[in-house]
Amino acid sequence: MKLDEIGIWSEIKLNIVKEYASAFTTIMKSKEWCKGYAYIDAFAGAGVHIRRKTGEFVPGSPWNALEIDHPFTEYHYIDIDKEKTEVLEMLTREKFNVKIYQGDCNEILTEKILPSLPYRSYKRALCILDPYGLHLHWKTIMEAAKLKTTEIFLNFPLMDMNRNVLHKDLLSADPEQIERMNQFCGSEDWQEILYKKDNQMNLFGDIYRVKVVDSNAKLGDWFKKERLQKAAGFKFVPEPMLMRNSKGGPLFFLFFASHKETGEKIVTEIFDKYRKKYL
Repeated sequence: MKLDEIGIWSEIKLNIVKEYASAFTTIMKSKEWCKGYAYIDAFAGAGVHIRRKTGEFVPGSPWNALEIDHPFTEYHYIDIDKEKTEVLEMLTREKFNVKIYQGDCNEILTEKILPSLPYRSYKRALCILDPYGLHLHWKTIMEAAKLKTTEIFLNFPLMDMNRNVLHKDLLSADPEQIERMNQFCGSEDWQEILYKKDNQMNLFGDIYRVKVVDSNAKLGDWFKKERLQKAAGFKFVPEPMLMRNSKGGPLFFLFFASHKETGEKIVTEIFDKYRKKYL
């Protein structure tokens, strides 16, 4: 199987998640009331990547989470690709507390994993939502949010959005791609945020909608305030990290969302450290 090749920003993302995972388990380990703490990776991949520049192996987030000083009490790894889950099974075969699922993470999370984490369970979880594109559904984020036991890291896939949906004129986008965007965001309001109506019409009487300036920044701000905070109810959502490619093109926002101020403070410090070093 060909492993995924990753660049510097993906490695930074892996480091950020690993640093916070270590802080998370250290805190949870000290809580007498806590009955367990789970690590959930909804797009786990094969557990290992290839560094694009050198061809070296790079541990993925599933393996990093197993290597921290205070391990989680349970691990849940999901991927839709059967070959990748088979590699994960091989890598983790000696780990008794790892469960691997092959299939759509939206179904597996909402039907099998998140229901085991109600508030009365006295468990807590860190959930990594790192989709390859617009493959995540808003209802899945909402299911995690309403538990009030689960913090999330979310890869907001700007590259897929800009390539397939957020054209200069929204009328030129495929309706199926627009619906994918709606499902990811759980709302059509992004259209009002990012586009203004033009006076021109096409042959069918549709009014052209032209993308506004600084659309990525506006989209990120809207998703943070209106979706994660207001709609999902996460109380603490720090400013996301914007990752760019070598030419300066936007790749993704890395969001963190929590119901606890402590998580926000720790992640803000981690984000700021990497912003100073790389941005």
